[in-house]
Amino acid sequence: MNDLTIVGLEWIGALALFLGFILFVRYLDHREHMSMIEHGLVPDETTRTPPRAALLRGGLITTMVGFAVTVGLYTLGYLLPPPFSAVPGRLGPWLLPGLIPLAVGLALVASYYLAPPRQRQTGDQRDADRARRETPRRGLRMLDRTDHPRPVGDANHGDDAAI
Repeated sequence: MNDLTIVGLEWIGALALFLGFILFVRYLDHREHMSMIEHGLVPDETTRTPPRAALLRGGLITTMVGFAVTVGLYTLGYLLPPPFSAVPGRLGPWLLPGLIPLAVGLALVASYYLAPPRQRQTGDQRDADRARRETPRRGLRMLDRTDHPRPVGDANHGDDAAI
């Protein structure tokens, strides 16, 4: 095998590892939800949306990672042969792996600041929001046995006989 084939196989292996990790994390999340449901807790799907502060935090992290990678790759311009380093400022396509996350992070930070601010709530609105939050539909809630009756002959609870 030549060197190009080996490098290609390494990239394919790294991509397979990355995608396998994502699938594994999704599987663990699914198992967690199923376990919660088995124990009588019902996860609320509205709690899965990230809050506004997470948007800013994610944007800042992505921006800083992109900036660090760009600065790290900028030194390649000094190591490459003259046809590549003849560009003014030693800029080149080798900076793209850093500039792309830098741009995405800046877009996330900009969307945080450009989104309309949340309106201040009056006392009545706050009370209505508090009452809405305290309803059993939000977050996790316990199921009553009358809501979901146990099947007859359930081995986990024993005392029912199979029909």
